[in-house]
Amino acid sequence: MKIARIMLMSAMVLLLTALAIGCKSDPPTESGLTSMLLPQAIANGKPTIAEFGRGTCIPCKQMKPILEELAKDFEGKLNVVIVSIDDYQALTSHYRIAAIPTQVVFDSEGKELGRHIGLWPKDQIIRILPQLGITD
Repeated sequence: MKIARIMLMSAMVLLLTALAIGCKSDPPTESGLTSMLLPQAIANGKPTIAEFGRGTCIPCKQMKPILEELAKDFEGKLNVVIVSIDDYQALTSHYRIAAIPTQVVFDSEGKELGRHIGLWPKDQIIRILPQLGITD
């Protein structure tokens, strides 16, 4: 059973990596946001919050400083990734993103635990972090 789970996770990482190939990756940022691609983030053993959005969307712009703060506040404990729906159309399709911004929460094993659509206040995000094993 454990071997099957490992094989499934490996296959999922390979699939998501294949979907991301050919897409430009964002340059490293000083904001604390991870510059790694989503497939690597969900496979590195840390919980991940991925936001699917677009730089011109007003709620997406409002979310960016919240995500930057989370990335800094929980550095080393939580991956925070912004996925551009224009640059990563295959990933956007794979995760069936229908509205932006959509935040997808993954546990440390890469399993999707939930989603939120729209502006998500920092205090509400922080309330779910203990479910991911993250404490202040």
